[in-house]
Amino acid sequence: MSRITDTRAEEAAVILVPCTEGGSAGCLIVRRAVDLVAGDTPEVATAAPSDCPKGPAQFVLAVDASSACKASDALRDCGARPSATVFAPEVLARKGLVRPGVDIRARIDELAEALAGAIRESLTEVLDEVRERRHYREEMAPVMKRFHGMWGKVESLPSPNGLPEEKDRSAVELLGKRARNLFVRFDEIVPPSRWSEPHDLFQDALLCIAYATEGWAVGDAERWEQNLEKARVQVEPLLRRLGS
Repeated sequence: MSRITDTRAEEAAVILVPCTEGGSAGCLIVRRAVDLVAGDTPEVATAAPSDCPKGPAQFVLAVDASSACKASDALRDCGARPSATVFAPEVLARKGLVRPGVDIRARIDELAEALAGAIRESLTEVLDEVRERRHYREEMAPVMKRFHGMWGKVESLPSPNGLPEEKDRSAVELLGKRARNLFVRFDEIVPPSRWSEPHDLFQDALLCIAYATEGWAVGDAERWEQNLEKARVQVEPLLRRLGS
């Protein structure tokens, strides 16, 4: 089982945590099932409860083998909170695969496959969001590169003090034009649903940057400073999400 200290587990969007005991048939089924899911899903890794993150950076799914062996309880004992829990006996019973008097040790592989399928189903929405975010980051990479090049120059400008020289005014007007071009580019990129608000805020900030440069070009210090400060606030939520 991968540990959270491994590169794969550190980078995974989803951490599967199986029960900690290894002797019972239920535990064998659970541990085999999570390994199957992690083995064919790049965004998923497995970890022991003590190695799991304490914050919300990763989605942590506990897979309980029985009422006596719960990964969810082990996680809480370690100070971590599972994002969701799958109770293996309930899943397998619902599928009609476990009945009283049936020896499950002879069917561990079959039951592990069935449980792995249920785990994948429970992660569908999470993984869709993860993949949307990855696609969004890829689309945004060249856009953010253009933004940082423009933004660094804007922030380094001194507050205007009277009308600027023609050469300086033209350079700042060009920065404003770049901000407006990026504003239009943002309309062409669809963010993940949960990132729509910071995406829209950032787009509005680009207009504020354009307005600020217009104020700078005519020597209007108040218009420059108010719009620049508003832009600083509005770019932050998306920059945090993108790690920019």
